[in-house]
Amino acid sequence: MNLMRMLLILLLPAALAAATRIESYTIQLHASPEGRGQATAILSLSNCAPGMLVVPLGFSAPEDLKIEGSPTGVWLELGPRNGMTSLHFHFPAGMPANATLRFTFEVKQVFQALQLAPGEKSTLPKGSRIFRHAFVNTQETPIGTYRLELLFPEGFMAQAIREQLPKPKKNEVGSRVLLSKTADHQAATLQFTDLHQGDDTSMILELVPTQRSIGWLLAGLLLGGVYLIKFRDLIAKGRPAPGA
Repeated sequence: MNLMRMLLILLLPAALAAATRIESYTIQLHASPEGRGQATAILSLSNCAPGMLVVPLGFSAPEDLKIEGSPTGVWLELGPRNGMTSLHFHFPAGMPANATLRFTFEVKQVFQALQLAPGEKSTLPKGSRIFRHAFVNTQETPIGTYRLELLFPEGFMAQAIREQLPKPKKNEVGSRVLLSKTADHQAATLQFTDLHQGDDTSMILELVPTQRSIGWLLAGLLLGGVYLIKFRDLIAKGRPAPGA
């Protein structure tokens, strides 16, 4: 067997899988008060074929990566890190043309530390957190829709959206990042459609505690007490003396 034929045999599975299209790529990241995150991702695929599908991941060090739902015979491994994390899905013979893959992973540290210059004081309340996320489609496989939903830790709310890129196109309605609230969580969702190789999207959020500290409560009570005392004194001064 000559060298060219061997190369064709080795490259054929990858070439077949390259025809796969990612119709949607959705990640829900639930952040804990301690700063860890549990992520659930769903890939909706079309034109699947046996071989390997490489999918970029917008998190640098995922832990406990595993498939939770897929066609029989599909297996997953973490690709080599060369500046960008990638996932390698291996499709068996008989892979259905349309498939849904569900996988989970953990993020050790969801939030980033506040970066302050020497001597600079933070303008954010104590306990505030910064969330940064960036995703780049590093592969040839197009992505119909990329969606990341961050569920805030209990007791936190969004104070500001520092970054939401790219800017919405003329045919897009609404912002790149949408804030929402349910009975259990507040959340922010980043969404971008029609990603080809090299396209990217990102967001940066400021999260602040939803409840003021006990110090602010005590200060408020103290100021209220001082006001009542002064108000009482003013009333007493303006009241006419008995028998006047």
